Amino acid sequence: MKQLALGMLVFSLVTGASIDAADAQTQIVIDAPATPSAQATIPPKPYDEYKREELEQSSRRSRNALIGTSAATVVGTAFLFPGLAKQCVTFNIGSTNEIRCTTAGKALVGIGYPLFIGGIMGVMITGIMFGVRKGKLRRLNDRIAYDKSRAVRWDPAASRFVF
Repeated sequence: MKQLALGMLVFSLVTGASIDAADAQTQIVIDAPATPSAQATIPPKPYDEYKREELEQSSRRSRNALIGTSAATVVGTAFLFPGLAKQCVTFNIGSTNEIRCTTAGKALVGIGYPLFIGGIMGVMITGIMFGVRKGKLRRLNDRIAYDKSRAVRWDPAASRFVF
């Protein structure tokens, strides 16, 4: 069986090599590179443009995370509070309070509590992150607008002052 597999491998290598074999008699044509003056030069973006794109992307991610954690909070609330209100009973035994739940109540509280607490913490954290990133983006946009509105500035691409 090994010999058959080895024979098939050798056969496929030989047939593949013979199809794409190089021919020494053919000429290789290489296109001459275009002259530098004929190529269109694209001016590089300033650093602020890259920073703006990065901040827009990060603020979009923060907004999506805020929406996701808000949804988790809503789902946790929908499970937790009906489970506590309708499926659980509080007993006063001496000086301690004991909560006893039905099996449905245990399931609702067990699912709803982590979603609610995690969602609340996530909303606070991602809300702060979203606010900070949007503030940075707003300040960057203001600075870019101020730089463009100045009367005289140096244009490095043209090597001259632009009014």
